[in-house]
Amino acid sequence: MSREPRRNPDHARKDLAAFEFFYRTNYQSVSRYVLRRLPLDSHDDVVASVFVVAWRKFHSCVNPSLPWLYRIASFEVAHERRRLARRPNMDSVRDWDIVSVQPSLDDNDLGVSFRQLSTSDVELLRLLFVEELSREDAAMVLGCTTGALNVRLHRARTRLIDTMHRVSWTPVDIETMTEDIKEAP
Repeated sequence: MSREPRRNPDHARKDLAAFEFFYRTNYQSVSRYVLRRLPLDSHDDVVASVFVVAWRKFHSCVNPSLPWLYRIASFEVAHERRRLARRPNMDSVRDWDIVSVQPSLDDNDLGVSFRQLSTSDVELLRLLFVEELSREDAAMVLGCTTGALNVRLHRARTRLIDTMHRVSWTPVDIETMTEDIKEAP
């Protein structure tokens, strides 16, 4: 059985202090990320798991960052969803916490449109427009290149616009939303 080499206690204290700062800085963002994807009763366990994994990998990570935590969180959320799927009565998952780009739009219609998209499309759009990550950071979270993310984003936007047509948005609403989506980062 291999063991990790013993580290100098001074290095361990510095690692702990750096991780504590990292934790305090990113806890709220990770918490919101998990809340948007899982039922409330799973939240605390999943967030704790994210930071346990982050602590284990913290000293070996070259540049720990929020996208790095989101990547870890995406795996923990997937584990929790599989666990919940084995339960007979799965609680409802909070879908979109809408960040209103256009206040006059009916959020319920937008929610209907998002529920018609694939989970990968929704996750991509959430990372960019709700979590407000850059394209490079979102690509890191999703484990793809920025070029691949751009292609996926273009396709997700097209599918979203198509679903908005099916959900009976008026042409003016669709045009306004389409412009907002195209102008977004």
